[in-house]
Amino acid sequence: MTATTKLWPNGVSVPLTTAFKADESIDTDAIAEQVVRLAQAGVGIVLLGTNGEASHLSREERKLVISTGRKALDAAGFTNTPLLAGTGGGSAATTIELARDALEAGATHSIVICPGYFSFAMGRDRQAILGFFKKVLDESPLPVMIYNFPGAAAGIDLNSDELIELSEHPNCFGAKLTCAMIGKGQRLAAHTQSADFLARHGAALKQTTVTGEWQVLPGFSESLLPAVLARHTGCITGTGNIFPKTINRLYQQTVKGLAGDAAALKEALALQDRVARSDFIIVKAGIQGTKHALDYFVKQGLGGVARLPLGPVSEETKKLVEVELKEDWEFEQSL
Repeated sequence: MTATTKLWPNGVSVPLTTAFKADESIDTDAIAEQVVRLAQAGVGIVLLGTNGEASHLSREERKLVISTGRKALDAAGFTNTPLLAGTGGGSAATTIELARDALEAGATHSIVICPGYFSFAMGRDRQAILGFFKKVLDESPLPVMIYNFPGAAAGIDLNSDELIELSEHPNCFGAKLTCAMIGKGQRLAAHTQSADFLARHGAALKQTTVTGEWQVLPGFSESLLPAVLARHTGCITGTGNIFPKTINRLYQQTVKGLAGDAAALKEALALQDRVARSDFIIVKAGIQGTKHALDYFVKQGLGGVARLPLGPVSEETKKLVEVELKEDWEFEQSL
């Protein structure tokens, strides 16, 4: 546990893309601008996730992205805004080293995915997978969120029993579930929101999170309303790069609606229809399409190019983004 006073809130957070210039060098000005734009929209900041192309960055570049984000937040008056940074590496030792770097650069929390390169050797060895996370949790200087994304971990998918086991570690404060399994999240949330769990871990969670809740977060916004109904505490969504106000509004109205405000629930249902549609378009467009949407709708250069081996954005994807997201962007601007 760190000595930071910056606490992680419930709600919507956004894994930012990492802006690269035409020569694939990091565009720190664009990163700083996007970090502040999203903070002003009221969403949480996640750097160096999948959208951030963390696996394409050197150790020093990762530190640069984090320090750029931290300095931009502080300069804009968001000094108490926490900063979640991806610190996953190919081994436990590398992951711990990256967590130390992240702390030094200004991160307050880390998110760690299971390494997938040796999935052919350890993918069936569930104790090896748990051993990786437990070593990281033991030695990370930052509180850790587990990132369960089979698609980016060569198919390795943590089940709810394994996530519940990891949730008992005092340095684990949540899980991002990009496995599209709300039932898994509900089982995990039922455990971590139980009186017995909070009796064991509540004091530590109050030093890490705003509400003292262990975070259970789907990795998509297309299911945010049903996920909140299923005890999830928010979401981490790449679609928020483009539509942070819309998705934040969806979360706020969902919370009000599930507390008994019928008008808010009606609005949340309509917003969820909109977001489910736009979220799938962003998924189809991928990282390159997300960057193009930033350049096209928000500001030229804010997205930039992707690093190879991710290729350039196709003309088909450009058209998909420009045509299919136009009305959603107009709605975003109305908020």
